[in-house]
Amino acid sequence: MQRLCWISVKSMKSNKPKRVHAAGAAEAAERPLRSDAQLSRSALLDAARELMAERGPEALTVVAVAQRAGLNRSTAYQHFRNREQLLRAVSDSFAHEVREMFVQRRAFGEQVDFFVDYFRDHPDVARIWMFGLLSEHREPTTEGWSDYVSAMERLAKSPRSQDGVDAEMLGIIGMSAALVWSLMARRRTDDPETARVETRRFARELKRMFLFGALRPEHWPELATEIERDRTERPT
Repeated sequence: MQRLCWISVKSMKSNKPKRVHAAGAAEAAERPLRSDAQLSRSALLDAARELMAERGPEALTVVAVAQRAGLNRSTAYQHFRNREQLLRAVSDSFAHEVREMFVQRRAFGEQVDFFVDYFRDHPDVARIWMFGLLSEHREPTTEGWSDYVSAMERLAKSPRSQDGVDAEMLGIIGMSAALVWSLMARRRTDDPETARVETRRFARELKRMFLFGALRPEHWPELATEIERDRTERPT
């Protein structure tokens, strides 16, 4: 009986409205929308990508990222409680960028050009990818990679493609080539125009590999014309 009375009193107490400071409630509701918090998170992610590209994922810590971003530790830990959350955020940012590549519909040749140009302009992606391959830590499959493989599967199942194409392996070949080229392009020359011309040469041969290795050339006359035009327009 005493226990029942105690539970009843406790329930009555718990039903009393809690006092909430108006300023605290407003601050909590506003926090996700504050531009300074978004800027801090973006700065931390940019710093994390730079550090990973320079030293690899093993060198990444919340403190090191905070120092690179010019922010104090407490601010960094508000966004990322540990190294694992930071690594996941960087991985998610890459996945989001890859997914954005497939949002806009492009002709096949245009998609190859866009893909190659993106990685040439973002060599940090290739460096982090290289570090990831050398790392003992096995990263889970991201949505961005899944979207990319799905695009390759749609291409392989098209009647305009050859029979028996392994979509995943074809995707790995294309992705690996574009990522490695993004590093080689900067090694070969410091001249932006020369780098642009050489990247066009690389993209042309990548298209040729797809055209005669995975597609049915007779069903892609526009791609064959594009490759030939790029060849004849190559500066001597």
